[in-house]
Amino acid sequence: MVDVYALEANLRGLNRNLERFMPFLTPSGVVLGLILGESISWMKPAVSFLFAFLTLINSMSVGVNDFCSTIKHPKPIFIFALCGYIAMPLLVCLYVNVFFHGSKDVIAGYILLYCIPTAVVSCMWCGMYGGNMALSITILVLATCLAPVMTPFSVNLLADSDISFDTAGMMKSLVMMVVLPSLAGMLINYLTHGRCNDHAAPCFKPFTKIALLFVIMINTSQVASRLISEADWRYVPQVLSALLLSLSGFVLGWLASRLFSLRREETVSLVYAVGLKNISAALVLAIDFFPPAAAIPVISGIVLQQTVCAIASRFLFSEKENQG
Repeated sequence: MVDVYALEANLRGLNRNLERFMPFLTPSGVVLGLILGESISWMKPAVSFLFAFLTLINSMSVGVNDFCSTIKHPKPIFIFALCGYIAMPLLVCLYVNVFFHGSKDVIAGYILLYCIPTAVVSCMWCGMYGGNMALSITILVLATCLAPVMTPFSVNLLADSDISFDTAGMMKSLVMMVVLPSLAGMLINYLTHGRCNDHAAPCFKPFTKIALLFVIMINTSQVASRLISEADWRYVPQVLSALLLSLSGFVLGWLASRLFSLRREETVSLVYAVGLKNISAALVLAIDFFPPAAAIPVISGIVLQQTVCAIASRFLFSEKENQG
């Protein structure tokens, strides 16, 4: 007979170990996707289901009461909107148009990457460094619900108008992969009075990390042959730019929180909300709706984002504060 309590404890332990390896897990997905290539590219139809699954499970921790209480004190949310929807996309647009002038597909990839909503994993980092979890969850829910409108609008506004992509298809994809699973997770949390987050969700969370790994592997495999055959020194500036822009997101969130005198726990939430993008969703959209060259900045971001986050966290939030 299966010991349910022992199984739950083992799954929780597995999830903690996978969280520690997040800076290495996502780059590993890129490497495996490049190596396996066409041998796994046939799995592409599974990507949307895998992404919806990991969004659903992570959203089960979203409490309606926490969401409503945070809405009553919206100052940090407005600061996030200023940084995430205006300052950061404009900064990225200015940078890429200066350094990649004439490379419209590459520019579109960077702009897509920074017009995508906040990553679900931002809540994980928020918890690790003592942030305001209710604020992180509220920003995540709002950004997710706005994504089908804001992401296509921002990309259309900032990217070159000659780039042709299916705006309606992008909106539908965001709704199916992100919005509906998020709302379903919140509903399950509400109907079970939060009990799903006590036992069920933690048991499924290690499988969301595995699902994320497969999402990255499968999507990278779609462009693997082209990336390998056309690999040259042109990729180096794109990777370095992805590194710089990723770091800029964390710094921007921290500077804004200082400027507006936010409390430390609010600062932690804002930094991760601005700095961490739902980069796996960006890759799905880049592969499905953009020219192949637009995927390069997104893949570079996948390789770097979690590692940059870990480094930025060490500098911005000391270990002593984390433990406190």
